[in-house]
Amino acid sequence: MNQRLAPAPEDPESAMGTKSPSTLAALPTLRVHDPVGAHQCGLSPKEIEQFRRDGYLIKRDLVPGELFQPILDLWWQQPPVTESGVIREQPETWVSPGDRWLSENRWGLTNNWMGENVWPGPEAARPGATVGDRVGRLPYKLTRDRTNDVWRWHGIGHDPEFVACTTGHPNVMYMAEALLGGPIKKPYRNRGLYAVFPCDPEGPESILGPHMDQNMTELMVVTYLHDVEPGCGGFTFWPGSPQMLYPTSQQAFNWVATGASYEAMDKAKTEIQPLEFTGKAGDTLFCHALMIHSAGIHQGQGIRFACIQDMNKSRPRTHMRWTVAGKHGGPRVHCDMDGIIRIDRETGDDPADGDREVTNQWIMDSNEFVVSREPPHVDMFDEWNLGKAAVSGNIVDEQPWWERYDLPMMPEEGMGRGTGGVPAVALKDIADYEGNGVWRVRRRAI
Repeated sequence: MNQRLAPAPEDPESAMGTKSPSTLAALPTLRVHDPVGAHQCGLSPKEIEQFRRDGYLIKRDLVPGELFQPILDLWWQQPPVTESGVIREQPETWVSPGDRWLSENRWGLTNNWMGENVWPGPEAARPGATVGDRVGRLPYKLTRDRTNDVWRWHGIGHDPEFVACTTGHPNVMYMAEALLGGPIKKPYRNRGLYAVFPCDPEGPESILGPHMDQNMTELMVVTYLHDVEPGCGGFTFWPGSPQMLYPTSQQAFNWVATGASYEAMDKAKTEIQPLEFTGKAGDTLFCHALMIHSAGIHQGQGIRFACIQDMNKSRPRTHMRWTVAGKHGGPRVHCDMDGIIRIDRETGDDPADGDREVTNQWIMDSNEFVVSREPPHVDMFDEWNLGKAAVSGNIVDEQPWWERYDLPMMPEEGMGRGTGGVPAVALKDIADYEGNGVWRVRRRAI
């Protein structure tokens, strides 16, 4: 197996983007334009052709829409709704609620930060980090994007019932194996429920924010929990962009951007016609994970409810993608593919100080580097199934990474559904100091 030198580590929370705008307005994915087979499990020749060419396909009515009603009922009971004046029976209150959201929230958390501490706020003293440093993802992430107001309910992403009717639904699993081929890693979480709210027509103009997530994912999946009409915030993507980005990476299975990657992204945003995924509850979009995408612009009615999911083959993996807080004026640093964390004494930081916050992108179902560092293949789909073999239920039930690393993820007793998440732990608890500013993380990958 090709074991190239580890590239410079990147922030696991960062997406890849460029400053150039997208030049074309998105067109809706109308059912009349679907290839033959869109209403059936499995892959038709036309769908295989489309996926190889454009990197996506849409399956209509893949999951029964009525399965989502209990989750939507629960959504209306959550703090971002109840504490911001968003009222189910009053659609006028759904418009641009971001100005009523708290700038910071710590809903749905317990006292488990760096042991038994509360999750810190922006002004809180931080023995393990600089005051004001980020805490990472929250179970309720509220943002006012340049596109829309968006609530990402990450906490529901590890709810077993939610996973069972989305990523773990038999039809979704079937399609993952039909596309990727086995063995498929059984999912234990997804990114959760992303709600996009209507824009204020009197507010600033919304623009698309195309990016690529650059995380440990092979197949990106988007399932709608409610109908989404054109112009109503539909997940927007640039078909064919994975085919442009894939050969620019240094590696096939771990995304490692090069200068050519940013050139390809600029080219895609200029030349590719973006599409807005529109459809009914249960409609599901499958994309190659390198698909450039954006939250859609919402100038219509209603709230867009989508489950964002990441699916992978079961592969040998190495180290967790940790990110480490700086102290004493030093910068944040990240773990590389060799499991090495380097802290530079010349920044004023104390490299031997292991009482510092370490976090990861806990919203992901796969959070470790892939062992193989082989370069991109000539045919980016040569390891994919794409109709080569019948689906056989080749699914591997791996222990979730948070259990292997003894990290708290699930809500504790007395906490509601849709809460929880992985807090910071101490560097000394996940790595060993080898001297000269080098920490080596303890590997617990399968």
